[in-house]
Amino acid sequence: MTEIESQGAASAWELAQLLSEPHRREVYNVVRQARRPLTRDDVSRATGINRRLTAFHLDRLADAGFLDTDYARPEGRRGGPGAGRPAKHYVASGMEVELSVPARHYVFAARLLARAVTDRPDDAVTASYDVARNEGRRIGESCRPPTGRRARAAVVSALDDLGYEPVDDGKPAVRLRNCPFRAVADIAPELVCGMNRELVAGIIDGAGADGAAQTGGESPDCCVIAVLSK
Repeated sequence: MTEIESQGAASAWELAQLLSEPHRREVYNVVRQARRPLTRDDVSRATGINRRLTAFHLDRLADAGFLDTDYARPEGRRGGPGAGRPAKHYVASGMEVELSVPARHYVFAARLLARAVTDRPDDAVTASYDVARNEGRRIGESCRPPTGRRARAAVVSALDDLGYEPVDDGKPAVRLRNCPFRAVADIAPELVCGMNRELVAGIIDGAGADGAAQTGGESPDCCVIAVLSK
C-alpha cells in the first residue's frame, strides 16, 4: 500500500456513489459528528428515519469501511438474566475518500515534502528528491512481477494508479498525460518536476524494469516521460 490514502479511481467513484444517497449521507453525518459509538436506535432518533432503514444504511456504510462496529450491552447492564442482548454500535472510521477529475494527490505530495523538510531542513530540495525516489521504489517493489517479462506492464499500471494517465503504445517513451501534483507544480515547477522524475524513476527501479525517467513532457502532460524497454 502506498502513502496515497485515497482509494483507487474506480473504488473512489463507488464510495462517492454510496454517499450520494441522501438518507445514507445523513446517517453517516450523524455518526461522524457524534464522535462516540451510536446504536441504530440513536441514529434513527437523530435522523427520523425508521429503524430498519437506518440499520440498512449503517451496515452498508460499515461494509464499505466508513464505519467501525462493536457490540456492547446497554449502559449499566453487565450481564445475567434481563441484561439484554449486546447492541451493535457504530462509530466513524478514519477512512478518507479523495475524488478529483483528473486525479490529484496533493496530500501525497505534502507528506513527501514534510518528510523531506523533517529529514534535512538545511537542504529540503535534495531531500525531497531522495524521499520521492525511495517512495517510488517502494511502490514499484510492491507490484514487481515474479519475472522481468511483465515489468513494463507493472510500471504502467502503477503510474496509472497514481493518476499519471500513461499512454503505452508500445514505443519506448510512455507519455504521462496528467500531473497528479498540478497545482503545486504551478507554484514550484522545478521542485515538483524533480520529484516527479525521481518518483517515476523509483517505480521503474523497484518494479525491476529496464528504463529511466526523463524530463521533456509538454504541457498539459506531466513534465516527465517514462522510457521503458519492451
